[in-house]
Amino acid sequence: MKHVKTAKILTCDDLAQVLNFISKMIHAERNRALLMITVLGGLCVKETAALLVGDVVDEFGQVRDVIHLRPEQAKNKREHNVTVYKGLKAELQRYVATFNEINPTAPFFYTRTERVLAYSKYQVWQ
Repeated sequence: MKHVKTAKILTCDDLAQVLNFISKMIHAERNRALLMITVLGGLCVKETAALLVGDVVDEFGQVRDVIHLRPEQAKNKREHNVTVYKGLKAELQRYVATFNEINPTAPFFYTRTERVLAYSKYQVWQ
């Protein structure tokens, strides 16, 4: 039988260490939001990279209570909703506050050179 590796589950201390490290980075708010949407929202990297501003933010610049993932965004190709709980909403709102403008069709996450975030495991943290 082939041994399948499983991902490490972060403890609260691990998460605190990662968040502390992120806080010292150039794009700390973006990177923190990226991490927290995967940890608190349960989104995978592909789903996170495919998000548009309009998926997460309403016309008033406020983070939505529910993020609707379309089939082309979802890992399993099925549309579904992700509930945005209070803690995640605060994290995402803090990131949204760094935006110069709210363009609903723009990608929610960018690389540091303003390119669309790719979901290759080698490109996510550029």
